[in-house]
Amino acid sequence: MNSYSFPPEFVSDLRSRIDIVELVGDYVALTKAGANYKGLCPFHGEKTPSFTVNQAKAIFHCFGCGEGGDVIGFLKRIENLSYPETLVRLANRAGVDISPYERRRGSQEAQAKARSERERLENAVACAQNFFVRQLQANLRGKVGLYLRKRGIDPQQAQTFGLGFAPEAWTALKDELGRQGVDERVAVAAGLLVQKEGSSRRYDRFRDRLIFPIRDVGGAVVGFGGRSLGEAEPKYLNSPESPLFNKRRLLYDLHHARPAIVKSGSTFLVEGYMDALSLYLRGVDNVVATLGTALSAENVAAVKRYSNRVAIFFDNDRAGKAAAFRALPLFMAVGIMPDMVMLPDGVKDPDQLAGGLDDSALQQALSRQTPLFDFFLREKGVGLDGYNDRLLFLREVLAMIMLLPDDPLRGMAMRATAESLRLAEEIVLDEYRRIRQQSKPFPGREGEPDKIVASIGRSGLARTGAQPEEMILAAFLTYPQLQAEFGRDYLALVENADCCSLCQELAQCGADSDGGALLQQLYGSGAGEALCSLYARLINLPAPAEDLEVARKIVCDCLVSLRKRQGHEQSRNLDRKLSQCRDEEQMFALLRQKMELKKSLMAS
Repeated sequence: MNSYSFPPEFVSDLRSRIDIVELVGDYVALTKAGANYKGLCPFHGEKTPSFTVNQAKAIFHCFGCGEGGDVIGFLKRIENLSYPETLVRLANRAGVDISPYERRRGSQEAQAKARSERERLENAVACAQNFFVRQLQANLRGKVGLYLRKRGIDPQQAQTFGLGFAPEAWTALKDELGRQGVDERVAVAAGLLVQKEGSSRRYDRFRDRLIFPIRDVGGAVVGFGGRSLGEAEPKYLNSPESPLFNKRRLLYDLHHARPAIVKSGSTFLVEGYMDALSLYLRGVDNVVATLGTALSAENVAAVKRYSNRVAIFFDNDRAGKAAAFRALPLFMAVGIMPDMVMLPDGVKDPDQLAGGLDDSALQQALSRQTPLFDFFLREKGVGLDGYNDRLLFLREVLAMIMLLPDDPLRGMAMRATAESLRLAEEIVLDEYRRIRQQSKPFPGREGEPDKIVASIGRSGLARTGAQPEEMILAAFLTYPQLQAEFGRDYLALVENADCCSLCQELAQCGADSDGGALLQQLYGSGAGEALCSLYARLINLPAPAEDLEVARKIVCDCLVSLRKRQGHEQSRNLDRKLSQCRDEEQMFALLRQKMELKKSLMAS
């Protein structure tokens, strides 16, 4: 970033030029409340609005967390900017010329080197966006124009959304960026060029693709999504992660949709760029899309910032349903019970729906919504007639219900669960209480010496038929400090991928987090369904011990068992090699390995 020296009078004048309601409204859904505006605080999680903005005094304050200040303080905190960066952003917003306040030290080359990485990335991305847009306009008679016409997008609409085209060439963008003075290393960092491994050669990342600019909530382009116009795979290609582009924090078209979302209080969430664009062009303007990846907790937080009603509108296939089910617990964790738009038979995705119906029929189709939680119960619970299967599914569902922050929502969800599984509400409530109690880590109690004598044979876990790796995980869930102590040994001995993943997720969650926080993290990782099923099974095993030292002894004994199991497997592998060996020297080497392994097993 260029260096500036802003005098106090400039700062005061800049502050007076910015409407704090408009600025905060870019990040928070505000409603008029007397002389103030109110909304959910963006700096801490809350269920009822305690965040207020006073337009006349140009200040904000949260009565929940105590955060407060003016326009400068708000933008600095929410965007994690330095003070000078904040003033530059506000000046650009207000259209104020800041060049008179630039510190001019040294040569132009020295000033260029002093620019921040982010500023150089922003410049590279802006140059690429201009290039892609020009290429689209120049190739409207080619296959990209044919594709747009096929999708019902005219040139003016393409220009409105900043659509572009990456030519079918290896260095078209690279050459243009060179003409614009963009350093190739910066272009690689921005994801515009690809550095060939083991070589100095660099080439365009996007080739022969329709380009969708991906913007932050303020409208600045931070990355791109490219739709292949030929046979290239993948069909959709995104910019890689960079200081500008973070897929977990971005939603396609949020900057366009935000005013309509705030006004309507509801959001349509779709999977693809064309899904969002097609609906927007048909007048459905409160629609955003994921970036072709699993929904993240940050994505959900961005949606909740503007509305509490969400309708998930994914493809009408198995993958679309699975993606919706993965998103469900993330929304539940912030107190949103989303709906799901039910596509008519024969319609595969929202894009096809938008292109095949008139306005009245489209609105009618969009109104065909059902609570996603109820749909999940029907789809996943179908055919579960056996008692054990129904009980396991009940525990999986209750683990999700634990995420809900509101008692009324939890009560309604448990009632729906009882009805779907044909169970008495008392059974569901009792099981919920038991799981909630067992899922919370608690500190080990100081036990008397004569009580610290338990072993695996005396523990409840030994009577369950659980494998040693599951017994250790159950101990980790009750005493997370044991995971920090034995986690590395565990990962070195265990081959079960789900067990290893759960162990790693527990380590990331931290020793002070409860079961709800772990569940939310599991679903946010993209592997939530399998890991949460394992989690639900483990927390329903009998408690590993009521004392930390007893649990530690259990873990140590289980690790010994795992080492022996690993050793026996190695011994069998050596036997197989010996049976096939024809070289005398190699045979003696294998025999020596087998003897050493046998000694090791006997010592353990």
